[in-house]
Amino acid sequence: MRMRALPVVTAIAAATLLGFAASPAQAGTGLLLGVHPTGSDDWGNFNQDLIDLPGENGDSPEDSIRACDFTPDTWGVTAWLDVNRDGSWERSATTSGHAADYCSPWKEGNIRENTKVTLKVCQTKAGHAPRKCETGDTVA
Repeated sequence: MRMRALPVVTAIAAATLLGFAASPAQAGTGLLLGVHPTGSDDWGNFNQDLIDLPGENGDSPEDSIRACDFTPDTWGVTAWLDVNRDGSWERSATTSGHAADYCSPWKEGNIRENTKVTLKVCQTKAGHAPRKCETGDTVA
């Protein structure tokens, strides 16, 4: 009896996990989107609406972005936000000028609910083209 239950429990757990991972973003839910430059421990975040993140003590403003550098390689991290996905970057945050193990301050600005946005995150360094860029899409 136990042997028959194991595959069913495993299937339910897998479906639940996939359901959470594949759920579409909902406006006003406090979604936090994270994008990692290819092959690094660095990241950029888009914070959809005010949520109290662990360790943030209520300091994470709504519709904001930040960049975080955790790779000690002399490259910083820059995050750009494209509101309406029209190809123009309306907001940016960077770790430029700081050593690794640093997150930039949140760059905030309210965006109309359900507006489509793209977050682009790259490793950046003065005099060099951005590298290891990745993007993620969501809604404000």
